[in-house]
Amino acid sequence: MTLRILSLYFVSRFLGLFATVLAAAFLVLATIELVLNLDDMSTFVRSDAGSDAAGGVVDTLRYLGLRLTSYYLADVIPIASFLAVFVAFATAGRAMEILAVEAGGVRPIRIVLPVLAAALILSLATAVLHETVILQAEQIWSGEDPAVETEIDFGREAFWIHRGLAITRVGRSDPDTRSLFDVEIFERASSGAVTRVIYADKVQVQEDGLWKIASARVWEFDPRDPTSHPETSFGAPLELDFASLDADVLRGADPKMLPIRDLRQYLAGHPTETPTELRQIQGRYHERLASPWLVLVFAWLAVPLALRIDERGRIAGPAIAGVVTLALYFVAGSAGQTLAQQELVSVGISPWLVMATFSIGAGGLLLFRRP
Repeated sequence: MTLRILSLYFVSRFLGLFATVLAAAFLVLATIELVLNLDDMSTFVRSDAGSDAAGGVVDTLRYLGLRLTSYYLADVIPIASFLAVFVAFATAGRAMEILAVEAGGVRPIRIVLPVLAAALILSLATAVLHETVILQAEQIWSGEDPAVETEIDFGREAFWIHRGLAITRVGRSDPDTRSLFDVEIFERASSGAVTRVIYADKVQVQEDGLWKIASARVWEFDPRDPTSHPETSFGAPLELDFASLDADVLRGADPKMLPIRDLRQYLAGHPTETPTELRQIQGRYHERLASPWLVLVFAWLAVPLALRIDERGRIAGPAIAGVVTLALYFVAGSAGQTLAQQELVSVGISPWLVMATFSIGAGGLLLFRRP
């Protein structure tokens, strides 16, 4: 009974600190975003939003929600787990609670395991969060980032389709609404000369393969006279029969934005990317698989450091060691990605190897916690 009470006590402390650290981190990040990206925020306005103060507040909150969720949430959650475990057991050591537990005949690992079990549950919840809230925020942000609309982005994801005499460039796709955006279609004669160029901001792909364009810009050329001026028309509705195109056209713009199950199926098929692009997609796939487990791994890394703090309250050394540990982890992860892209190590092994190495190191440190 006493052990159960102790377990609930430390688990509740861990969860409370986790929520507190997460909220504080987002408050700080939101403040930084408000200060540094105020200009971008002013252009991040929905077309259906009003121009009054209430509409401005809604747009600001929407900007912050998308920005913080897509850019920071995946990294902040594991760090919050590390800090929560560290503070929970560091304060217990400083208040001589760990010493009292040991004096009562209970090994510290008996109170550590329930906390790690709570971190495991948070890892599973984070995995669901990655494939729902975070992925959706990334998809929305990639389509609504103001920089994409106002600046030339040489790293912009786009793909080309070559079927028959037509060559099509698609800037972005949305499988949920079966829509293509920023579309250019080049139609050619049998001689290879371009006969028509079609540009559309948005194309709706029907189930039967018909492409419907509400407002198209069309340039028609005379292949027999390359020097002649094209005939132009703007704002005309248009329908194109592209039923013969592959079904993957809606997913081709950025496979890394697919749900993890669809991404696995995509990689198991016959991707058309270059070897470098394919390694990037494979790296992203394994990174997304491994990322949720960082909540548990970071909680485990914090345990041996926090248990070194006793009633003397010397927290500076373990705290610095914690910062160094996290820094080394991210450096090792980045180095593993670089080596994988250079084909020096397998793409899939890098994130898992880093997690295993640091976890084993933390376990070894825990064995030599005290004389």
